[in-house]
Amino acid sequence: MKYLNHIDYVNIKSSPRVSAFAPEWSYILGESMIQNIDFNKVKNFCIEKEKEILELPITYKENRYSDGHTKLGTDSVTARYGSYNFLLYNEKEVQKIKTVIIDLHSKFVNGLQVKKPKSLFVQCWVNIMRKGEKIHPHIHHIKSDSYLSGHICVQCDNTSTHYINPVNQINNPEIYSSKNEIGKITLFQSCIPHYTDIVKKDTRITIAFDLLLNDNYINDNIIKLY
Repeated sequence: MKYLNHIDYVNIKSSPRVSAFAPEWSYILGESMIQNIDFNKVKNFCIEKEKEILELPITYKENRYSDGHTKLGTDSVTARYGSYNFLLYNEKEVQKIKTVIIDLHSKFVNGLQVKKPKSLFVQCWVNIMRKGEKIHPHIHHIKSDSYLSGHICVQCDNTSTHYINPVNQINNPEIYSSKNEIGKITLFQSCIPHYTDIVKKDTRITIAFDLLLNDNYINDNIIKLY
């Protein structure tokens, strides 16, 4: 079954430098719309699992309890991002999402003519936000083996996700804003800072993930995609 059509590439790129000391950058995002997945079922499944996820341990990283620097707080499901893997749930629509992530990654790297890694791992979690909440600017990974991250909109409330140019993020930040739409999947370099708008009325649900080149980045909940 086909889940993705084409990918829209977004390139945040610098002008050619004329000074040996000027910065250069080129950051890539890819976006696509998922088809043949019932996102109403996915939404209901996320809500059904919310209480169970909240009973899991808060992610402990870098000698502290972490909500991934989102400022959603330790009472959020986001703060359990390292304590489970959403893709391990044996639910039909969830397993379709696993296939989508693998397919998008392949199309993304092939389209950019980037060598596909010999193996690929994933950490995946759900974000559930309600009225008045927002995800603050944060970065997933910046180490030498940082790779790609992404998210899928399951339910959204007239919000956008904003991606900040990692070089130009202080005086006059360069920002790419992506309108949240149910079924939209976005893949981006893990070093790109990003944040969301405030949820104004309805619940906002996304499925987020990190694609990794090894399985020792966070914990034992990372799974191998291939």
